Amino acid sequence: MNETGKINVAELLRNTGGCVSYAQDGAKPWRTAAFLLVVSLLGSGAFGFALGSFAGWSAALMGALKMMFVMLFPILLCYPTLYVFACLSGCTLSPIRILTVGLVATAVMGCLLAALAPVMWLFAVSTESLGFIVFFSCALAAVAAHFAHRPLLHVRELGIVRSLAGLRVWFAMFLLVALQTITLIRPMLPSPDDDRQPDGKCFFLEHFRRTLFEISGVCRAQ
Repeated sequence: MNETGKINVAELLRNTGGCVSYAQDGAKPWRTAAFLLVVSLLGSGAFGFALGSFAGWSAALMGALKMMFVMLFPILLCYPTLYVFACLSGCTLSPIRILTVGLVATAVMGCLLAALAPVMWLFAVSTESLGFIVFFSCALAAVAAHFAHRPLLHVRELGIVRSLAGLRVWFAMFLLVALQTITLIRPMLPSPDDDRQPDGKCFFLEHFRRTLFEISGVCRAQ
């Protein structure tokens, strides 16, 4: 924590364990949760803007909004899972503090996505292959997700839970919901030469498979 006893971005990255501890015991948990949520959304929005630059400025702005939704929607949808699994793991924190602990992980992910955004932007504005951009963006997001789960390790070290199994299930579910959300709001990244709008239900693996092969049409219901 800094000298004022509040979480900031630098402390979030340098002292993740301290941030988890502050989420557990710090004053004004609603303010802390709001800060972590904003960091999560802004970081994902920066990455979405860089990704959307592949298809122009309007797509970049839409990409920023969509990526913020991709971060926010799973947080809201998976919060009951987080609360239940935390309680089953022995956590006695209040609901808002459990949410705040989970938001430490998503905020770290947001910071990592923002840090990777310039690299994403370079390839987005200099590459014509839609398949490569999708693969590259997924690879960068996977790197962010890998490091973002590490704050959960401190949850057990601090005695907040007895086992990390439940929180790991929650984080895995959070990532799966995020991937399906990308498919729900498709096209996340429209091809510059394709103005068709997709319709119908589609599983995210099928959607990504078609996109990687640059079949940028639609996932139509069979």
